[in-house]
Amino acid sequence: MRIALAAIAVIAAPAIARADAPTSAAVLAIDPDQAEAIAARLRGQRFAIAADRRAIAIDDIAGEGRPWVGVVERRGEALWLVTAVGALRLGGPLARPRIAGPGYAIWVVGDRAGDALDARRLGVLRRPR
Repeated sequence: MRIALAAIAVIAAPAIARADAPTSAAVLAIDPDQAEAIAARLRGQRFAIAADRRAIAIDDIAGEGRPWVGVVERRGEALWLVTAVGALRLGGPLARPRIAGPGYAIWVVGDRAGDALDARRLGVLRRPR
């Protein structure tokens, strides 16, 4: 019986260890006329549009928690996600200019280590201005 419980604890550990982005890192400033288009891209997810329609906050993506939200920048060969709380270097197979190109506003769910964010899922919120 102890072996079975230990196995369950090990299997469950990654889900428990997952850290959502800080609340302020899951918010994107928007123009009021963009609110409906961005909301359409987030259909099925948990999010809120500010009363003045100048910001959108994402609470959950597909049950994986609060994503990191920001604008992609190229710094040398690397892509970085610039959020309200700082910049994170994007890594993983989704961190490609054709998927997460510079200037795009995106959300990212992934594993963070220091200033690196290994993207498991991402979605476009807005094309470059």
